[in-house]
Amino acid sequence: MSRSTLSLLEFALLGLVHDHQPCCGYGLRKIFTETPMGRFSDSPGSIYPALARLERARLIRGRVENSTAVRRRKVFRLTPSGRSELSRRLERPITQSDLPRGMPELALRFAFMESVLGRAECVRFLQSLAKELAAYIPSLRHHLEVEQTTNSLSASLAMESGVMSYECYLAWARRAIRRFRQTRSSS
Repeated sequence: MSRSTLSLLEFALLGLVHDHQPCCGYGLRKIFTETPMGRFSDSPGSIYPALARLERARLIRGRVENSTAVRRRKVFRLTPSGRSELSRRLERPITQSDLPRGMPELALRFAFMESVLGRAECVRFLQSLAKELAAYIPSLRHHLEVEQTTNSLSASLAMESGVMSYECYLAWARRAIRRFRQTRSSS
């Protein structure tokens, strides 16, 4: 399994195992059901097979714990290969083609970035994201202006909502850069 074949759910699990190790499948599933991570899946029919694929690929290692509970639980840890794969995925440069469909993955990458790569890489990621968004938004605005003459009002407003979401991402990226810099200077 390589980064090109790692699904978004598998990537999310890899990051969660890194951040919460040792962890069991049930604990991971609870993270998906009780947090916004549920957007990636909260189905045991998806999560447990994804964990098995990660284990077969030797990106995580599971060990069954002996316990007094009725059910024994399998506890997962990241392997060195898993850590390398996670780092490779996090270090991948942001391109404008990531923006139209990749914002959930970019947000997920950022969520795991500090614990894996450190704060300096977080700032670089945010700067790259802001640069790509700043270059992308004017083309979206232009497209919106052109399409407003032929689209229905509801279609134009829906498109405007999408443009505004990218503007919010840009404002957030710039704000996040400032917060990282403020915490660095106050340390």
